[in-house]
Amino acid sequence: MNTKTFFSKFPTFARLWAKYQKKIAPLPLGWTVMSDYCLDNRQKHDCITFTISPVLGQIEPVANFFNRKLPRDIKQIRRFSQEECTFLRQAPFFSLVFLIKEKKSLVNMDLLKEDIQNLQTNSVIPAKFALRFKKFEQTFKSKNLPRKTLENLSLVPFLFGKIVEFLCVKHYTEEIHWFPDRDNIMQIGDGIIKELSNIQCTNSIAGRVKPPKIRIGIENPTTHQFVFNPYTRYPDIIAGIFSSIDFDNQRADKEKHVQGLKEFVLDNPRIVIFRLEPDKISCINLRKR
Repeated sequence: MNTKTFFSKFPTFARLWAKYQKKIAPLPLGWTVMSDYCLDNRQKHDCITFTISPVLGQIEPVANFFNRKLPRDIKQIRRFSQEECTFLRQAPFFSLVFLIKEKKSLVNMDLLKEDIQNLQTNSVIPAKFALRFKKFEQTFKSKNLPRKTLENLSLVPFLFGKIVEFLCVKHYTEEIHWFPDRDNIMQIGDGIIKELSNIQCTNSIAGRVKPPKIRIGIENPTTHQFVFNPYTRYPDIIAGIFSSIDFDNQRADKEKHVQGLKEFVLDNPRIVIFRLEPDKISCINLRKR
């Protein structure tokens, strides 16, 4: 079996993951993936963060635990408390931070539209999925094309699919619980991201192993409550820091971002950074000079 994955070409990632893997051994049969994004804000840098951990337990008790350890989103923080810094530094999570340059150039809208059209006639796709794709295709005919949301809808499932590929091909995985941030890409097309993500995962695995059960935590369509909000708080803080710091010019938006960088990001072996540019992808680990 071909065990190479999207992440196989990045030795920095492989080295840091190997250290993480040893600390959480024996490896679990299920994983939790939490994600948050800062995209399309002119004052910030585009950033997508996925945070991985073994399945943590029952949803409600874990949410309550996160609320105690990280009671605030980064927007509510003026300065991190010592308790927050300690948890963010020591929590047994592994985060992949994708810094995106020229997002517009990374996504070909014509190819995305073509993919949506092809999925409607794919014999492998369940009929109910095909109907949803047919309905979603009308979005591309809108006079007010939500281009930025569609770009994000293309990028996030693609990256999630590569993470699932890695967890399944490199480690026996039966189930993955994904808790994504609640934003426009979750709502567009009546939640079409669920189908797109499942297809990306299946395509990335390419029949090499049995696909896992993927459960996606979304907003309750009746009550509009998002009970999974505490799950996104860790990647929210990491994404908030990276999107607010200009590493090239050594500038930061606010003091809290500098504090977070110093207290729990630099030299953290469980945070790996990818730079996505139109012509290349690189991987680094930030270290103190």
